[in-house]
Amino acid sequence: MKVYDEKHIKNIVLLGSAKSGKTTLAETMLFEAGLINRRGTVENKNTVSDYHEIEHERENSVYSTSLHTEWRNYKINIIDTPGLDDFIGEVVSSIRVADTAVFLVNAQHGVEVGTDLIWNYVDQFKKPTLFAINQLDHPKSNFDATVESIKSHFGAAATVMQYPIIEGEGFRYIVDLLKMKMYKFGEEGGKPEKLNIPDDQKEKAKALHNELVEKAAENDEELMELYFENGTLTEDEMRKGLRIGMRNHDVFPIFCMSAKNDMGTGRMMGFIDNVAPAAVDAQPELT
Repeated sequence: MKVYDEKHIKNIVLLGSAKSGKTTLAETMLFEAGLINRRGTVENKNTVSDYHEIEHERENSVYSTSLHTEWRNYKINIIDTPGLDDFIGEVVSSIRVADTAVFLVNAQHGVEVGTDLIWNYVDQFKKPTLFAINQLDHPKSNFDATVESIKSHFGAAATVMQYPIIEGEGFRYIVDLLKMKMYKFGEEGGKPEKLNIPDDQKEKAKALHNELVEKAAENDEELMELYFENGTLTEDEMRKGLRIGMRNHDVFPIFCMSAKNDMGTGRMMGFIDNVAPAAVDAQPELT
């Protein structure tokens, strides 16, 4: 049995309203890492996470389920939680034991009532948080409106890490603002090609990248000095600043994906590995 040190274990909780895609994302994370060789679906009642008969009947999670996976020599422990308000007790207990909260937001609807309710507990415990805007392949998805709803509800700490070039049925291209690359996915998702950002996207990507650099720099005096001296930060320096900001509950990175079509999942897992705080990085919890 492989043994991991405390820096290489990440404990996350998947949060969000019903139908935001938490169980589907959990299934895709297991598939991406090779722990399962076929992805189940909520509709077919064969996901790893939802295995109780009542969950099959309702086609919704009722209980919090613990899972685990490995991604690039990091162990990621995952808790998939219910999205319905009726089971908020399951959600609260899961938030308490996790190191990072991964909020899924439906790209069709933006922040919903259930998300606000769950956020009250995440904010109370000051859990490091990232947002995943899911279902960007849906014809009615609206990335910009969803980002605005996240910022409106949760403040300026919400920071865009990625954006889609095309939404809806053509969703296959994601611009990553930390790596300043474009990820191109095949029709069946999976591992993307990493390409240069197209010329018609460079101006937008550069502007958003600069915002991300500033957000990373403002979390550490040394990084701020480097930013003033060089006018930018390296990728590793940005990772350091984002990790500090997440730990202090001052930065909430925003990712984009289609969990159903396995687009964007691996990149988020890599970020959880390399940037999201581990248990040993956590701030003392106030009582």
